[in-house]
Amino acid sequence: MAMVLDAFASYIADTIKQMAADEVGMPLGVTGEIDNLKDKLESLRDYLADAERKHITDRRVQGWVTKLKGVMYEATKILDLCELKAMGRRDAAPSPCCNPLLFCLRHPMSAHHIGSYIRKLNKRLDDICKLGAAFSFIKLETYQDYRPGRPSAADRKTDPVLERSAVVGEKIEEDTRALVKELTKDNDGIVVLAIVGVGGIGKTTLAKKVFNDMEIQHKFEKKMWLSITQDFSEVELLRLAITTADGKLPATEDKSMLVPALLNAVRNQKFLLVLDDMWSDRAWTSLLNRPFSYGAPGSRIIITTRNDTVARGTRTREPYHRIDKLGPRQQRQKRA
Repeated sequence: MAMVLDAFASYIADTIKQMAADEVGMPLGVTGEIDNLKDKLESLRDYLADAERKHITDRRVQGWVTKLKGVMYEATKILDLCELKAMGRRDAAPSPCCNPLLFCLRHPMSAHHIGSYIRKLNKRLDDICKLGAAFSFIKLETYQDYRPGRPSAADRKTDPVLERSAVVGEKIEEDTRALVKELTKDNDGIVVLAIVGVGGIGKTTLAKKVFNDMEIQHKFEKKMWLSITQDFSEVELLRLAITTADGKLPATEDKSMLVPALLNAVRNQKFLLVLDDMWSDRAWTSLLNRPFSYGAPGSRIIITTRNDTVARGTRTREPYHRIDKLGPRQQRQKRA
């Protein structure tokens, strides 16, 4: 279900980009409806992982997921309809366009028909979004995207897709190798490492490279990524941590029950945990330190922060791994 929604959202986004690049003319309102569809799909995708977990025990959520599946089935019918129209037109006049939706949108009559279909689909998705608001779904790491600007606790994705930064080329490869070597050293303790640097320098980029490095993949039983905002919610962070650790999420917002649930999820497990973009040590010292201290020997924690004080507060191993901007010579080598 999540894969279908994710793939369809990506397909719609790619179509919109291609429409802009080709300057495709649209009947009045159709472009807006397509943009709305993309936004709704991406919003629903952010919460779907939590919904699919909750629907196992909550009958109301089961009904919500069933409704969403029905709409996604209708959404895929748009592509089937476009494919049929495209096949008919190609038989009459061959076209180099291989995107069925884009092919239809280039023809006024088809575009009007598809626009009407998408408008009805958006109305149904509006109703589903309103129903979903009652369940207080949280955004889970599994289906997140990196977005520009100040991200929420669940706005970064643990995959190899890296944002642009000043850490490029051989420099980031050197940094990655150094950190991977440190993480895989024989040490029976739970070691905390820090990546320190100014905002936008590439701390998260480097952490992602390390997190997804092939040498890391089989070294740990669990790999977890948590982004920590300045104004994080303790309850939401705990729920996110439990879910990311594949733990059993209690149907409560009581911290006294969430902390033990997280502890049980990581107990005796050799894990790699990334705490990204920490602005203070509060999340660690008052919330996460105790449960994660029950991990198996050999577990590793990486924090990324702008502040040495935060690194010291989490008792990270010194020296910290510092990221600096490229010097003039390195910049010239990069441009060469």
